[in-house]
Amino acid sequence: MHDTRGGCFVTERHILFVNLRRIQREGLESLLAARRLGYRVILLGRSIPEFAKPLVHEFRQVDTYDRAASIAAARELHAEYNLVGVANFTEVDVQLVAAIAADLGLPGMSETAALRARNKYVMKDALRHLDGVLPRFAKVSDLAELRVAVEEVGLPAVVKPTGASGSKGIFELRAPEDLDAAMERLSQIARPDFDPVFKQFGAEFIVEEFLEGDELSVEGFVSGGEVHIVTITDKVTSVPFHLELEHKVPSALPADARAEVSATTKDIVGALEFDNCAFHLEAKWGDRGLRFIEIAGRPAGDYIGSHLVPLATGVNYFENVVRVAAGEELRLEHDRQLNAGLRFVLAERAGRFEGAEGLEGIGEDPGFDHVFHEVPAGTEVSLPPENFGQQRVVAVIARHVTREGLEALLGRVTTEASARVSPVDGRSG
Repeated sequence: MHDTRGGCFVTERHILFVNLRRIQREGLESLLAARRLGYRVILLGRSIPEFAKPLVHEFRQVDTYDRAASIAAARELHAEYNLVGVANFTEVDVQLVAAIAADLGLPGMSETAALRARNKYVMKDALRHLDGVLPRFAKVSDLAELRVAVEEVGLPAVVKPTGASGSKGIFELRAPEDLDAAMERLSQIARPDFDPVFKQFGAEFIVEEFLEGDELSVEGFVSGGEVHIVTITDKVTSVPFHLELEHKVPSALPADARAEVSATTKDIVGALEFDNCAFHLEAKWGDRGLRFIEIAGRPAGDYIGSHLVPLATGVNYFENVVRVAAGEELRLEHDRQLNAGLRFVLAERAGRFEGAEGLEGIGEDPGFDHVFHEVPAGTEVSLPPENFGQQRVVAVIARHVTREGLEALLGRVTTEASARVSPVDGRSG
């Protein structure tokens, strides 16, 4: 298949996407990235949103939790389109994308590396040799095992599902009496009817030493065995459920700390045998240096990969996700040195979200690039631990030439913007 442009034959290139990110604007940016690079997107997934239909050459519907059916569908698509790669943007599809790539002979992670990327216990178990980097940790499946493990790990600690994503089901353990409540909640959360992500590892949990320090993430790629660090992101998360509230790119850590973070990140990625993928590593930085939390074998969400990295550095992160999937050379040159950040507006109570206030003045300031509504007005929202996906109702993105200027802009979001939530059925929330 080909067309002619300017008298030359141009071969049509097709790349397979497995699902799109839940946040529609991130999904849109991933499709636009492929189009800019000259690829037609073949989408394999459970559904296709309306915004994606004009940008997708063919959609093949399949239950992507069904591995055999998904690989069979990918084989059929490869036979028709001679796919050049299979790209992954989502946490839950890391293992499936690796399996499809292996089956079709395309660039991808090994299935061993993909398992390490998805299962937080298997991940840390493969890194035991990295002295001083890991928290103390243990795998548990019930309250009795948790009590035994806490004797070894100590308090304070955190317990969470080994296969969760998006900060679902993170519980702090500050005192012995916290264990019972945490496991009772986790037994309700780590179920496919709560979130389909739990179809993969179910009610399996990891308890870890609570780490002190400032939160950060590292955004990068592995291509041909070489690890590339694009940037480091400073993060703020909520207490006690660790929802991500704020991101700032690049990190304000001093140069020597950034160098140590980058070096340790390369050690971790190499030990896990990641390759041909984007990665998003989360850690804390404190008196003991970098302490590792976890790493994902896909790009960062929360608009970090889609918006913050390009705004701050000029590196189009999603285009490079497509390039690494297709085995192309990465384009990671920074063409600017700006500061970009995001702050979420939170619903402070459960009830009916009626809309956000205080955004008008923010929208008129040229320092603010985007205001994204995460939850439609009129939605009945619940807060963690009942629901981990509804409290963040609006995302505001800003950029500035200085870190101080960026922090002032994001501070305005905190002080000026708020969510209006009304009681439902007479309940006060």
